[in-house]
Amino acid sequence: MSPAVVVALIAPAAKAAQPESGIPLWVYGAVVGGLVLVGIIVLIVAASKKGPPVDTNCRSCGRVVLPDWVKCRFCGASLGAVRGAELEFVSGPLHGQVINLDRDVTTIGSVAGNTVLLTDTGVSRKHVGIKRVDGGYELADLGSTNGVYVNGEKVARRKLEVGDVIRVGTTEMVFRA
Repeated sequence: MSPAVVVALIAPAAKAAQPESGIPLWVYGAVVGGLVLVGIIVLIVAASKKGPPVDTNCRSCGRVVLPDWVKCRFCGASLGAVRGAELEFVSGPLHGQVINLDRDVTTIGSVAGNTVLLTDTGVSRKHVGIKRVDGGYELADLGSTNGVYVNGEKVARRKLEVGDVIRVGTTEMVFRA
């Protein structure tokens, strides 16, 4: 058989396998198959990836704690989901931070050993203590030089109410429960 006859016999079959655009159907199949394969790979990779571990801060001391910790290894505060009373700092060096009052006694002062270390020049070494008493919280001045103010009034001891604004030195915090 001559090459011209072979071409004449194959040409009608080749034309039947091509759409009018002139691109063979196997090209369309390869493209669709490739897209499906890429989609499967993307889904497998996405399902196997775990996001980065989320750092959270201790609500008591503000330090970074790991998600699987039950207690803060720095200050010993409970890191459970149950939240009790807290202090939200609205001015001063800890502005924007919130500490959880999850201990029986929380102390605030300017030296290490306090539950909350407050580097404020107007804060005494052991300035104020907040104690859990009969289902509530009581604040007591621990012999500070500049005093403790609740809602603008200088106090030595006082039962705290939700929304009370406590000031020690130049730091103000709001009591929340």
